[in-house]
Amino acid sequence: MEKKKTVIKTTAWVSLGITFVMMCILHMWWTMFVLFAAALVIVAVSGKNRYCSDFCPLGALQDSMADEDRKPSAVPAASAWFKFIVIPFFWGATILTTFTYRANASLLWVWILRIMISMTFLALVTQMLYKKRYFCVYLCPLRHPVLEPARKLRKTITDRS
Repeated sequence: MEKKKTVIKTTAWVSLGITFVMMCILHMWWTMFVLFAAALVIVAVSGKNRYCSDFCPLGALQDSMADEDRKPSAVPAASAWFKFIVIPFFWGATILTTFTYRANASLLWVWILRIMISMTFLALVTQMLYKKRYFCVYLCPLRHPVLEPARKLRKTITDRS
């Protein structure tokens, strides 16, 4: 039996590289917001959630660390409601951090970086425990409250035309 390997799209690798340079080398605290804006533009233009599969740097990182031979564990029943804890916590921390440290760019950068590292850690741990891209499917703070409604809104608008 031939081993199946996930092909990580070049666009995702480029996005991961750009994110790393912007956040870790250039110390641009607003990198996360640029990613969010890019995701919204991609969804608005394509009408599909192409950002998650083709451009998301966190998705590329998860795909590169995925164990293709590992059989996925059963997804816990808590997955349905766990996102109602993780997603508001992420957005609350992001908004609170942005407004608390907006006058001090270096402190703001440190706290935004901590949020991004925490989300990356959560994504990799949940992938190890359950299945590939578990975080993307169940816990992503961008996909559920922002991208899916934007995709549905675009579909509604284009269907009426």
